[in-house]
Amino acid sequence: MTPDFQLFTALRYDPLLVPLTVNTEAWDGECKSGCPFYMLPYHRDRMLQAAEHFGWTEAASLIRGPKGLAHLLEKLCEAIDTNSPKPLRTRVVLYHDGQITVETTPIHILVSQYTLFPERLPPPKSASTLKVSPLTGGALTVDDNETIQGDPEKREPWVVTPDMARITPSSETTYKTTSRYMYTEARARVGIKSFDEKKEVLILSEKDGEIMEGSLTTVYFWRNGRWTTPLVSSGGQMGTTRRWALEKGLCVEGIIKADSLVDGEECWISNGVRGFNWGKITLS
Repeated sequence: MTPDFQLFTALRYDPLLVPLTVNTEAWDGECKSGCPFYMLPYHRDRMLQAAEHFGWTEAASLIRGPKGLAHLLEKLCEAIDTNSPKPLRTRVVLYHDGQITVETTPIHILVSQYTLFPERLPPPKSASTLKVSPLTGGALTVDDNETIQGDPEKREPWVVTPDMARITPSSETTYKTTSRYMYTEARARVGIKSFDEKKEVLILSEKDGEIMEGSLTTVYFWRNGRWTTPLVSSGGQMGTTRRWALEKGLCVEGIIKADSLVDGEECWISNGVRGFNWGKITLS
């Protein structure tokens, strides 16, 4: 029987990425000339894990290994003018028979390399302490909330709101598929009308109100002196930027419950199109 859904991933095309060696550290095979697609090997890995989970043998075989990554890159380069200087949101759809389609939309907000690959996620103001400053060689101290080299930009914060409902974790929440009604409904319940709004909703599990993820993002909360992202066992997806942040030690995993949230507390959110962005919790 033909599945009534597809697998997909959304990632950033940006010429800014080509000279960044950090973007190809996880390359499966040799990458000689850089890559304009954000964390492409992680996106391939996520789709491959999903294809294997759903038993899509043909689709999995076409994107597995160095040849599979090269095949995916070829499909992207066929669909996109890689000489274009303009960033694009790139949506890659994988069908059960291995067919791959690519859709793009413009991205109007430019970012720095540290929004895409931060060297740390700055602690919230509530955790601020005086310490030796990397800006001054140790002669002075700065507050942890100050931006230092390697930090993602702290622009106007995203408004991050927990959903009122609870949902049952499933394969549709663990893996990124085109069956996304639970996310669409959650966004509608908190009044998010457009993907252009700097607003995100937290998806909550029926299991003790554990936070699973955001509707479009991985989320990070300051707990026990560390940025903490929800466990996969809470029901959310194994996001690409989530995986990278864990591998680089920017965060740890843990259970985050909705009743632990404080109105106005700072958080970070990330995804494969926008990178890492600052947010604040809104409970009212």
